[in-house]
Amino acid sequence: MESLATRAVPSQARKRKFYEASSAKPTRVPIDPKRRKRQDAREISAQTAESAFRDGQFDPVSFVNSREYEIRSLLRSMNSSKNAQRKRAFQSLPRELRRRTAAHNPNRAPKRVRETARKELTEDNTTAAPGSRQMATRGLGRTRSYIGSKSSRYRKRQRHKTWLPTHIWCAKRARMVLKWGFSLVETPNLKCYRPTYRAATQDACIAVDTSYYATILLVGRERDLKKSLAKFLPPLDFAVVGRSVVSGESVRSTWMYEEGGWPQKPLAPVQITWCPINSVDEMEEQELRNVVLRVHPASWDDAWKVAAASAAASGCVCKNLRFEVGSIELIGPRAADILRALLNPNIDLDGILVDGVKYSSARDPRLSSFHLRTTIPCPPSQENTTNQAESLFSANCRIASVKGQVSQKTLNSRISKSGSGGAAKSATVTRIPFVLMREILGVLGTQPSSGRPHSETLLSHRWSILLPWKWVRPFWLVLMRMPGVRLGGLKELEQLTLESGVGYFPTDFPSTSAGRVEALERTQAQLNRLERLSTMKTKPSGKKSESTLLIGSEAKGGYPWGEVLDAGRHLTCEEPVFWQLTPDSVRLFRKSPWSMLPTSISSGIFTAHIRVYGRGNIDSNAFVYTFSGEAARLVPRVLLQHARDGNPIDNVLETLDGENGQLNGNGHNSAPVYSLAGFVIRGNFGFRQARPVAIAALAWARTHESEPGVHQEDCFGGWCILQNKGSGIRRLAQWNAV
Repeated sequence: MESLATRAVPSQARKRKFYEASSAKPTRVPIDPKRRKRQDAREISAQTAESAFRDGQFDPVSFVNSREYEIRSLLRSMNSSKNAQRKRAFQSLPRELRRRTAAHNPNRAPKRVRETARKELTEDNTTAAPGSRQMATRGLGRTRSYIGSKSSRYRKRQRHKTWLPTHIWCAKRARMVLKWGFSLVETPNLKCYRPTYRAATQDACIAVDTSYYATILLVGRERDLKKSLAKFLPPLDFAVVGRSVVSGESVRSTWMYEEGGWPQKPLAPVQITWCPINSVDEMEEQELRNVVLRVHPASWDDAWKVAAASAAASGCVCKNLRFEVGSIELIGPRAADILRALLNPNIDLDGILVDGVKYSSARDPRLSSFHLRTTIPCPPSQENTTNQAESLFSANCRIASVKGQVSQKTLNSRISKSGSGGAAKSATVTRIPFVLMREILGVLGTQPSSGRPHSETLLSHRWSILLPWKWVRPFWLVLMRMPGVRLGGLKELEQLTLESGVGYFPTDFPSTSAGRVEALERTQAQLNRLERLSTMKTKPSGKKSESTLLIGSEAKGGYPWGEVLDAGRHLTCEEPVFWQLTPDSVRLFRKSPWSMLPTSISSGIFTAHIRVYGRGNIDSNAFVYTFSGEAARLVPRVLLQHARDGNPIDNVLETLDGENGQLNGNGHNSAPVYSLAGFVIRGNFGFRQARPVAIAALAWARTHESEPGVHQEDCFGGWCILQNKGSGIRRLAQWNAV
């Protein structure tokens, strides 16, 4: 191990080799390929005139031949330099506007570059692809009629799954995956990891069809509804006792438990919205209120059983609004402006605070295109909030709005008549009710730690709009034609939640029933991938069996938690029962004395966000080791010392090992320095932190007892070490509970 004196070298002395003074010949820096191409194109070859003047005599033939060569070289250089950096018309387009056949069919390119594409085909003597616009239109109309028909072949394709309203549009632009009984967008076909982060943080937004979320409606008296909610919510939850939530001014995101199962039996995150009291509604006379629950489909069966049982026991009515209410989610700084252009330019979105909710109605979004705004003068629509509190969750209002929906063909006919002097009043009569919510980024019910840095920008731009199921597709088609809107899927949601440091259900909560199923599916997918690789390439038999055993040990429960909590104990025949600590429970228990905690808290598991110091890759299922109390207090001092001396951050662990005088319990201390605390669920490079980040599942007993006194007032966290399986490289990191 290097000594501290050896490592304390000024940063100016640690330069690259070709900058150091040396007697050897300096290494030539390679030239950029584009620059080399431009230089080669501009080079002009020439010949000397010595051959034309021999023995004092002038040879005109040789002189003319030399000048002819130079003239031809000049013309060749002029032509090559002109086309050196030239791009085709379709290559000048952004990646999201490129099409596979745009190189041979100018009609598939945008209008602004269509003439340039035709000239390029003429110069290259390339035959343009024949147009089939009429046939494509007919086929599209036939496809739409098949979708609307109940006895069509598209209905047969949904026998074992359900298509979202935007499936036809998304299926040709993204990779689809079958999850939770739906055919969902996994990720767009284009490479979008870096553009997704830029759109969500800088000057655009990400649009995701979240109609797969289940909607449950509870109807009853306010007193009975509170009794029903109290049976599956935490004690004294704001959804029951919060004045702003009960009045309908804000939405509450919390966790749903089995009846009487708090805190050991969480089911899933749930979003609870109390519909405001409407003075003109008939329900006011009967003192009836509506409460809307939105649950992730991974826990739909359990959530529906618990909600229906609690409602029946409290004298309330429980209604299933799946496939009747859909939703679209927008994430990004331009989400509010895009919603204002989509719904109503006069709508007040600045007054909606975080966790706020707004009820209103809008007209057909297909009438808001640029062509219609410039050809059909219509008065500015005023925001209509009268009698809209119960409209979206009223069956009569939803059916009336759907019946008033006209086809695109009929709409085009009415528009043409209005442009020639006719009236298009019938096309603007229908009002579509909607509910607009502003929330924090992350899964419904998951709150970020209050002391986490670098999360303000991402957490302030998440909007959800609830619509009738049949109206999701028209709104989506208009939305995706707006500038600055990008398509997102499940992987994009995982990426943004990882950047923000919040949990993504059910992946990041492996001790719930839905999380165990998700962990088993991912483990099985990894096992199948290893089997395919083993058949494709010949590998040593030892590596094959090691990989198979590695996954096989986790296939039963997702992660080998017996190695964490049973380390140092005698294994029993009965497997220990592990349960999930929700973010709300973690914030509550960390401030409570040990005597007030549940007796089974030692087997609790919670989710944490990890930031790595230094470089490196974080693999799934990597080990997470926490420091003991004495070793954890040395980490800030050693980091400060390395920063002052200019030493690389990768040598911090070596310094810590030397300061502690032991590793893994070998030394003068009685307790071990490091202890296994959990496993990494998923990890990647975080653009906002400019370092690797990860989401891990940690054991409460290993973190709460190992680092006393290092937790801050507003944040529950500490220091840890990450080590990938099968690797001896260790990395220093910091964890914070989500």
